[in-house]
Amino acid sequence: MEQIISRCGNLCSECPWSIYIRKKIAKEDWEDYSKEVKKYLGFKPVKYEWEGCVGCLTPNEELPKDPFYNFLKKCRTRKCGNYNEVNNCAYCGRFPCANTVASNNFTREKISEKIGSIIDDETYEGYIKMFDAMTNLKKIRSSLKDNEIKNPKTISKKTDIIKLKGEFKNKNYRRIYEKLIEIANSNLGIIGIDTISGYEQYLLRKDILWKFIWIFGLYGNIKDKELIIDSITLYENRKPVSLPKNEEEWKLYFDILTQFGIFSELEIKTNKLYTPTGYMRFKVPQTNKPAYIIKMKVNPNLQEPQFFKILNEITSELQITTGKRAFTYFKNLNFHSLLK
Repeated sequence: MEQIISRCGNLCSECPWSIYIRKKIAKEDWEDYSKEVKKYLGFKPVKYEWEGCVGCLTPNEELPKDPFYNFLKKCRTRKCGNYNEVNNCAYCGRFPCANTVASNNFTREKISEKIGSIIDDETYEGYIKMFDAMTNLKKIRSSLKDNEIKNPKTISKKTDIIKLKGEFKNKNYRRIYEKLIEIANSNLGIIGIDTISGYEQYLLRKDILWKFIWIFGLYGNIKDKELIIDSITLYENRKPVSLPKNEEEWKLYFDILTQFGIFSELEIKTNKLYTPTGYMRFKVPQTNKPAYIIKMKVNPNLQEPQFFKILNEITSELQITTGKRAFTYFKNLNFHSLLK
C-alpha cells in the first residue's frame, strides 16, 4: 500500500496502533508481533479487536466518534499542518522547530543502546522506522525543492489578564500579584510562539504551570522559608489538566519558575518511579506513600513578604470567596474578591 506519513513524521501505514497494520498482520500472529513491538518501543499495542487509529491526515469531520480520537483533534502539530496547508513538518520553513511533537527518541542508535545490541535493517524497518520521526522528516526535507517549502502563517499571542481597580485588603498581596503578572506576560520559554504549534504549546504549558502554582500555593507544607509538596497531593488535585509525566518534563517547569526567582527540586522516593507505560507513579507501589516530593525555595527578593505564606493566603481566600471557580479566577489573575 502507499506510504502514509503523519504531520509529525510517523509512518501511519506501518504504525502498530493504526488500522493499516491490521490489514498486514494476521490475527493469529498478532501476539508475537505485539511482543516484538514492545521489546523495541517499550509499549505494547492495544488488543487486535480494537479498530485502530485512522491517522492525523483524516479530517475532523471524518474521525470516528470514539473519545480516543480527541488526541488527534488536540495535536498541535496536526493543527499547525492543517492551518498552514502543508503535508508535514518537513515542508515548513521553520523546520525543525521546538514545538512539533515529532520525536527523535526512536532512532536506530538509541534503540540499539537501549537493548544492548545493534539493530539490523530488517528490525529497524519492521519495528522502529515508523516512529523515527525526525529521521523520516529530514529525509523528506532533503528531497524538496525550495518552492515546495512554505513559511508558516503567524499569529499573535493572547494574554487574558483581568485589570484590577482598587487596592488589596492585604498590602502584601500586591508583591505576589506583580510576580504572577510577570509569569503571565512571559512566553514561558516558548520559541516560535507566533505559530499555531508554538501557541498551542504555550497554552498547554500555561495550563499545567498555573495548576502547579495553584496546588503548591494552596496545599504545600511550609517550613520556615521552604515549601514541600508530595506527589499524592499533586495527583489528587491535578484536574482538569495532566501533570508532567516524567522527570524531564518537571525540569522544564522548574526551569521556567527559576526565571522568576522560584527554585524547585525533585526528590525521588522509590526505585520504581515509572509505570510500564512510562509515566511517573504518584505512590510507591503497594503503599500509600508518595513516589516523589518537590522542595521549593525563593530568592531573597521574594522572602519579604514570605512568598509561599502570602501565596497560600491568596489561594485560600480565593477558594473561600469564589468557590468551585477559584482556580479559573486564579489563572486569569481575577483577584477582585481580594480587593477592599
